Amino acid sequence: MATTAPAQDLSLEREAQAWMNDPYGHFGHHNTKIHSLPRDEVAAVQLAAMNLRLAERRDRIAMLKKLADGQGIDRIDSLDAMAPLLMPHDIYKSYPQSLLAKQQYGKLMGWLGKLTRHDISGLDVSDCDSIDSWLTRIRDETPLDVATSSGSTGTCSFFPKSKQDYRTSVMGLRVQLAQKFGADPRVGDIEDRIHAIIPLYRDGHASMGAFGKYACEIFGNGDPAYWHYCFDFKLSSDLMWLAARLRAAQAKGDLSKVDVPASLLARREEWEQSQKDMPNQQLAFVNRMIRELHGQRVFVMSTSNLLYAAAKRGLEEGLSGVFAPDSVFMGGGGAKGVPLPDDLEEVICRFFNTERMISAYGMTEMNSFSVLCDHDRYHVAPWVTIFLLDLDTGQPLPRKGVQTGRAAFFDMTADSCWGGLITGDMVTVDWDHHCECGRTSYALEKTINRVSEIQGGDDKISCAATPQAQADAMDFLTGFGG
Repeated sequence: MATTAPAQDLSLEREAQAWMNDPYGHFGHHNTKIHSLPRDEVAAVQLAAMNLRLAERRDRIAMLKKLADGQGIDRIDSLDAMAPLLMPHDIYKSYPQSLLAKQQYGKLMGWLGKLTRHDISGLDVSDCDSIDSWLTRIRDETPLDVATSSGSTGTCSFFPKSKQDYRTSVMGLRVQLAQKFGADPRVGDIEDRIHAIIPLYRDGHASMGAFGKYACEIFGNGDPAYWHYCFDFKLSSDLMWLAARLRAAQAKGDLSKVDVPASLLARREEWEQSQKDMPNQQLAFVNRMIRELHGQRVFVMSTSNLLYAAAKRGLEEGLSGVFAPDSVFMGGGGAKGVPLPDDLEEVICRFFNTERMISAYGMTEMNSFSVLCDHDRYHVAPWVTIFLLDLDTGQPLPRKGVQTGRAAFFDMTADSCWGGLITGDMVTVDWDHHCECGRTSYALEKTINRVSEIQGGDDKISCAATPQAQADAMDFLTGFGG
């Protein structure tokens, strides 16, 4: 299919604005057009967008201003010149841990406000007595819907994602997953209501809790009858934090030192019971959806092992082809280190009546998912600039040949934040190769590793920013008098 270049009567800046503000609408929600653009034209638009964003947000995102001022960066003259302004992913948990333990949400607001363009300084959170109440106040009274997560370190990250960021992200799933590359969108791919089946929570501030309501809006056109969730309650960020602190204390061999409020520690049994019951409840939920939505078009976002369990049981009972053939199935992790069955995809596809399971690479801090093609490459949307960084220096590796390095991205569609992110992932890109699937977009090879796993559990991020500028910016971010 012929590639689609930016219209000749538009300047690069106007084209970049269109990509930044409504990327999927700008291309008519046409997945093939989005991934068929000439690479040199994409690079030109990306560079224009970087400079537009820098001019627009330098004085609105305090952390960006500190980092740019410290290095005297007023303009970006090449894609790689963006590297000193990329921010490490762990910046979103850089606040003093004691602020959570002491429930000092006012100070946390000051820290969070330095990372977003939205002014949240006037929001009164003095009566908030939990993480959930604090994040709900922000969501109810500002453009933000802060995304939180807690990992093995026991420290919550708070990413100031906006409601618009979520909508852009879910629209990207609908455009890329409901269409077959190489063909025009079919009637209904974008307009029709599609049942969204997400075997997770009705609400929450982690992505697994927040995602559902946006899936209802984008896939179900806002009709709650098209939104199906397993757990009719909110995923508690407080309980997630408690679990993370317990894991961290256990790793140190001393569960007596869990620095959380006593009222939260008392809910330990509640969390443990909910986790124990979860697998059986999710399987029962999927089986109920099979009965209630038989023959209908659905969007299913789940772990692959859960779908496999439901499909295997159904086939054993003589059932197959349960949903409409144009349904969409997006699977992912969840095996917890246990190898998945060799026949996983064949069993799932036969039972659910779909051509293939779809996988995608993404993260909370980015709006775009990169979908895996038939040749096992994750194709990156043209409004996302890829960087591969040297592990030791943080400098960009050459944008030619086959390179493996730390993944970093600039997402020009970011509504709330700067958009420049250094990840904890090691990826490989063949910059000179055009994928056999026909997409012209750059792609990540399927094998993606965590830097921490390669380095024996450690992940010290080296940035391209000058050490002094980096240190000053971090001091500014965590200093509550500045």
